[in-house]
Amino acid sequence: MDNTIEALKNLYVALGGNADDVENIVIIPDMINAIAAHVASGGAAELPAVTAADNGKVLKVAGGVWAVGTDATT
Repeated sequence: MDNTIEALKNLYVALGGNADDVENIVIIPDMINAIAAHVASGGAAELPAVTAADNGKVLKVAGGVWAVGTDATT
């Protein structure tokens, strides 16, 4: 069973972080700050921003990232 630090490290990795970057962190607030910094730097996968003008469009992967298109090919 994981402790809180190990669970937070698992979350960091699940969000796309490198486990080596946080291997020496042993304090919960420091680990939470590392996760926050990773997310703030765009490290976690994000969906594209959309507005009502995008109604009827589709979500697709283009160039390895999520994108909004008019159909599966555009």
